[in-house]
Amino acid sequence: MNRYCPWLLVGAFAPLAAARASTSFDRALDADARGTVEIHNVSGSLEIKGSDRPSVHVAGTLADSVERVDLLRDGNRIVVNVVLREGQRSSESTQLTIEAPRASTLEVGTVSSSIAVSGIEGEQRLSSVSGSIDAEAFAGDMNVSSVSGSVTVHGHGSVALARAHAVSGALRLTDVAGQVEAQAVSGSVEVAANQLDRATLNSISGRVSLTGALGEHARAELTTTSGSVTMTFAGAAAAEYDLTTFSGGISACFGPPVSEPRNGPQRQHRFREGDSDARVRANSMSGSITLCRK
Repeated sequence: MNRYCPWLLVGAFAPLAAARASTSFDRALDADARGTVEIHNVSGSLEIKGSDRPSVHVAGTLADSVERVDLLRDGNRIVVNVVLREGQRSSESTQLTIEAPRASTLEVGTVSSSIAVSGIEGEQRLSSVSGSIDAEAFAGDMNVSSVSGSVTVHGHGSVALARAHAVSGALRLTDVAGQVEAQAVSGSVEVAANQLDRATLNSISGRVSLTGALGEHARAELTTTSGSVTMTFAGAAAAEYDLTTFSGGISACFGPPVSEPRNGPQRQHRFREGDSDARVRANSMSGSITLCRK
């Protein structure tokens, strides 16, 4: 009978090991309704939600590698910092939900932790090395970046400045308005704008896509080295167009016919559509350029 004791001991300690794998955390701190909330985490997941309460509430589970979570106030700034134990580099199983006042300015920095934001109407500055970012945008400016994670921004048609950067991750911004800057190296760039005032979209080898309505004085510039460029504008799409590709093709479903290149492989298509001060420029070295309206 004694020969079974080791297995019984293993079975007895298994629940204790599982219990150590994560620890519950729940704490709140009074906050300024229009203050700044700063959040730092290494890995795992962060979900930030806008709230009508004048406080920052942090709840979730902490990985065993986490020593503590600091929740501090400095003037109108609340800082949430996930601190690892000495020698630890990851907090992968840490999952936190953070509720903050809707009008807060939000600053979030992570290494591989995913970031999801909803209901925050103030300015947002979100960054991750390899984690994905999914954020809801209102009238506050957005500055979102990830090295290898995907970036998604869902707007509400409010005029603001939205900046998104990635190296190998894909960028997708929908229902944004005002000014948009989106840059990627090998990832794709996709922007759907409600009302566009200025857009600067760039990818080295990924495709670049822009859809939406052009403002009266809009400026749009789309560039890529080896990716394709696609533009689809609503309504009359009145603007001055300058489309250039070195070895790719150009296709336009409105305006004058695209002429064949005269000297060398470079193609250029310039024309004006309607009466507007808007200007659209698209350039690709070896990718195709497509222009349409809906």
